[in-house]
Amino acid sequence: MDIKEFSSHIFWSYNKSAELKPEIIIKQVISYGEVEDMILLVKKVGEKRILEVIKNWKGREKYDKHINFMEKVILD
Repeated sequence: MDIKEFSSHIFWSYNKSAELKPEIIIKQVISYGEVEDMILLVKKVGEKRILEVIKNWKGREKYDKHINFMEKVILD
């Protein structure tokens, strides 16, 4: 997936042409992205895939507020 379409600050530590796994992209966008990035993520990856990643990730990191926002506002 092309990460250049998302806000540049989300992937500042990655090479702009890097091929990242969808799980990494989903977590980065939820953790550091703007609302526009989250909407783009849903369009590119799909709700089902995002929810799969969230299910395995939720409660394990400090980003639960971001995860809840994605679930309740963007995906609802």
